[in-house]
Amino acid sequence: MFQNNVILTKTESLTMNSRPKDPKTARNKNVLVIGGSGSGKTRFWLKPNLMQMHSSYVVTDPKGTILVECGKMLQRGTPKLGKDGKPMKDKHGKDIYEPYRIKVLNTINFKKSMHYNPFAYIHSEKDILKLVTTLIANTKGEGKAGDDFWVKAETLLYCALIGYIHYEAPVEEQNFSTLIEFINAMEVREDDEEFKNPVDLMFDALEAEKPNHFAVRQYKKYKLAAGDVCSK
Repeated sequence: MFQNNVILTKTESLTMNSRPKDPKTARNKNVLVIGGSGSGKTRFWLKPNLMQMHSSYVVTDPKGTILVECGKMLQRGTPKLGKDGKPMKDKHGKDIYEPYRIKVLNTINFKKSMHYNPFAYIHSEKDILKLVTTLIANTKGEGKAGDDFWVKAETLLYCALIGYIHYEAPVEEQNFSTLIEFINAMEVREDDEEFKNPVDLMFDALEAEKPNHFAVRQYKKYKLAAGDVCSK
């Protein structure tokens, strides 16, 4: 079937069938296209192959034109085929289409990008630690890592705050915005060791209700480490 091919030239194509008629001459499905700017890589190779719509696609679109020019086509999708290989019809006699699910990641204009909330994938204390480890690894900047003590203290703090958000906050507040609000509320007064900021009070209330709560245990360890630094 022509539709199930990668188009190479006007007369040549590469089958997407896993079992071609002649296995001896079968090729892998990788294609490398090399050409300078304006040589037609997008116009003469990428777009015709997107129009085949026989697979899932990941497309890098630095100019932002492919989504605009091909998005509606993919959103409509291809006609759904029956067992006889012919397009299926609805009760009104119109073709039934199978639309693509289009996901957009725009790292330049976040307003035009779909978003990802890691909190939605937290299901255990182990997942919290994975998220914290990833967060710290990707926010330390360039150069060598800081002192191990500070990394451990930061890990304890993030585990406590994210643990509180995951287990205690409403679903709509389980996100990084809430985490940033918590961090911004953690005021420290060097001249008043007894001062408690809103986050301290929040954990005190949680400890009174659930003394063995995961977030409470992590926060107490963090405060103990902070106290050791202050005492020195």
